[in-house]
Amino acid sequence: MVTFRVHTESRVGLVKDGRVIDLNSAYALYLRDVEGEDDARRIADTFTPPDMKAFLRIGERGLAAAREVYKFIDVDEDARGIDGEKTVFNLDEVRLGAPIPNPDKVYCLAVNYYSHFAEVMGVSLEEAKRRVKSWGLTVPVIFQKPSTSIIGPGDPIMIPRVSSKVDYEVELAVVIGKRGKYIPKEEVEEYIAGYMVFNDVSFRDQGFPKSDFKYYKQINWVKGKGLDNSAPTGPQLVTKDEIPNPYNLKMFTRVNGEVRQEGNTGDMIIKIPEIIEYLSNGVTLNPGDIISTGTCAGVALVSGLYLKPGDVVEAEIEELGVLSNPVIREP
Repeated sequence: MVTFRVHTESRVGLVKDGRVIDLNSAYALYLRDVEGEDDARRIADTFTPPDMKAFLRIGERGLAAAREVYKFIDVDEDARGIDGEKTVFNLDEVRLGAPIPNPDKVYCLAVNYYSHFAEVMGVSLEEAKRRVKSWGLTVPVIFQKPSTSIIGPGDPIMIPRVSSKVDYEVELAVVIGKRGKYIPKEEVEEYIAGYMVFNDVSFRDQGFPKSDFKYYKQINWVKGKGLDNSAPTGPQLVTKDEIPNPYNLKMFTRVNGEVRQEGNTGDMIIKIPEIIEYLSNGVTLNPGDIISTGTCAGVALVSGLYLKPGDVVEAEIEELGVLSNPVIREP
């Protein structure tokens, strides 16, 4: 599923065989031609709204509509909606945006992969696993990003005037599909809508600011992680039924074609059920909320290979797609 723009209008779509289906238009067509509904447009507007967060709030009824559309529409034909509108588009005819352009909340996890734990601690992978076990690390380190950090595929990552150490982190993001609070880990699956690629762009010289304050060694998460354009997401939201096992997906970051990160989601320390159970204790999670689950080894914090204007960053996770973003200097 994608959020896409045609001219000035934002829509929710399905990607099928390399083409984009306008979900609302196609569902109205399905209702009229297959179900024989006289009020197809009104029903389609109710269950397939053109905003992804609103669509997720519909719940199973909306997802059922999307599944019917996916089976019904032949993308090789020039399908037209009930008002004669274009219903199927080539990818070069639309602009893909962030799948969830307006999340209520964006949560991220720090140091939640054994390989990343090892590199930042300067120890072997075996020693990292030993320390995690001996320390009993069961509570995730959480920080938030503001909505102004969200960008989509093709949107620029900015080198801001206040930072010269801009980093990348490919991450598996979980998208919430059902409102919940105090969610037991055994029931987490029913609250997940799906998964997408997330790039946790970081500003290392803002996260560890120079200061005479006695606690200066504490990281400043708000500035170190939350500047503008620091949360590229996409290119698509893949529903959970397509990803039965989220712990065996290869993940990569490439900068100008050079592999900087290579790992697997199976390296995750604290898993998704425990993460969501912890986050929902006292906090209501809403449809469209994003939870990014941490990154693997290879970050610029360790290598020193920070991003620079003119770079192209590709964050890829198996089955979820490639999220590509150019790097520019802030005007």
